[in-house]
Amino acid sequence: MKIKLVLLVAFVVVASFVFPSIGATHKLKLIVTPPQNYQPSESVHIVGNFNDWLLSGANATQLQLVEGKLIADLAVTDDELFFTFVKEQDWQHMPASVEGKSLCTYYKKLDKNTTTLFSEIPAWKTDAILQEAQSSATENVRYLKDFYVPQYDRKADIAIYLPESYKTLKDKKYPVLYMLDGQNIFDAATSYSDEWKVDELLSNLEHNENFTEIIVVAIPNGSDRSIEYNPWNFVNGDGEVVQGKGAITIDFIKNTLKPHVDKHFRTEPENSGLAGSSLGGLMALYAAIEHSDVFKFVASFSPALDIKDATGSNVLFKAIKNKKLTTSKIYFDIGKIEYGDYSRIETLFSMLQVAYSGNVSNLRLVKDDQGRHCELDWSKRFPDAIKWLLTEESEKKTFNNQIQQTADATAG
Repeated sequence: MKIKLVLLVAFVVVASFVFPSIGATHKLKLIVTPPQNYQPSESVHIVGNFNDWLLSGANATQLQLVEGKLIADLAVTDDELFFTFVKEQDWQHMPASVEGKSLCTYYKKLDKNTTTLFSEIPAWKTDAILQEAQSSATENVRYLKDFYVPQYDRKADIAIYLPESYKTLKDKKYPVLYMLDGQNIFDAATSYSDEWKVDELLSNLEHNENFTEIIVVAIPNGSDRSIEYNPWNFVNGDGEVVQGKGAITIDFIKNTLKPHVDKHFRTEPENSGLAGSSLGGLMALYAAIEHSDVFKFVASFSPALDIKDATGSNVLFKAIKNKKLTTSKIYFDIGKIEYGDYSRIETLFSMLQVAYSGNVSNLRLVKDDQGRHCELDWSKRFPDAIKWLLTEESEKKTFNNQIQQTADATAG
């Protein structure tokens, strides 16, 4: 499943991109430190927005071994360089940390004086793990070990973040945010790539007296993530029509996990939300569309926007069409590199605007020009997202005015 995730992210970014230009072609020398186990016989290519992410053809760029370093001469015309490395022209062999965690797409800001770039490949995702990752979860995280998931007849370790005040304010109740891909939320030891650090981020926010404290329940994904996080039937990468089980996943959260959490923790049962990224972001939007009675606020980070059904229709856009929505607050965002432009996310915003009868006070769209499809960047956007989702109505208007000004400036 992890290899499939790597391939999914790789194919998402293999497209033509448009970025601000620095003018004439700019020559750069890239010097890369290879992994410790690198063999001279192994080919390593760099792909990025400078060559349309191509591994073959005239624009393919293979690095050359020179005195222990991998070297490439690049010709770029953009002032931002997004790139990664691929071994043996196989998307399965992509950069990872020595702990075996997938690395985010590399990013470098350029100017006219930049002539040399240095980078490093700690390891490959397909390598044996060189160093065990240490747990980074804070003391505010506790676990429901081997929690039974009857909908899938399996067990899962559910991680729960409790605010610092939970131990002392015995009468206080808290909103609850359920987060998908829960293994990535609190702990570097269990995360697939970088962790979100939601426990540290919330602890920092709690020192702001205007922040509404919240409980976060992190739910790890199963081995069939691409199916369990697809709410509608869809066509997979092999052209096969697959029955999505996202509704079953929501049923587990809504009818099994949430009642348990509400019973055993001091929650506000009527004030729950759902958040996720990529396919998890698609699930969050599904929750807002079909289960707004339970999920009063959702956060969709870099949602999967190209899932099609057997007729070739976009499953999300098809589900929103003719819908009438009134209640759930929806935060959603995207990085420009993910699809090359903002056309898909703008279509989504327009359709949601219609679904809300023109009232956009419950919507917040964030466009991140440097945003990449990875936990590192979702973590950066999380604090603003959760603050907006938990704001009172009067404060929310200010947030929306700010984002509308940003959108207008972008359109201009």
